[in-house]
Amino acid sequence: MRVLGSLELIDEGETDHKVICIALTDPDQARIRSMYDLERIKPGTVDRLVHWLKYYKTSDGKGANRLASETPTTQHEAMQIIQETHKRWNMLCDGETPNSYGFWLEGVECQGQE
Repeated sequence: MRVLGSLELIDEGETDHKVICIALTDPDQARIRSMYDLERIKPGTVDRLVHWLKYYKTSDGKGANRLASETPTTQHEAMQIIQETHKRWNMLCDGETPNSYGFWLEGVECQGQE
């Protein structure tokens, strides 16, 4: 897969980054390298993604979600989010950050899994 960008879902008051990718098996992947390309090659895809993220929980009787912005981040910004999240995961695994949510970490190897 190739990262194209991300959308920021606000879930119970916290930011939940939704990374948007294209599968390398997609017939159009060679022409889609950014969110701009995605919308140009597959018009309406971004609007459908935004709509789905807003309303997918309503089938469970929950209210609509909120997005920080309906404009996706760039590929570069999404990669920065992924790198920062990976760094924080490694800090959690290494005990450098408190495990305040009680994540199960037994047997987890983090370093070097990039």
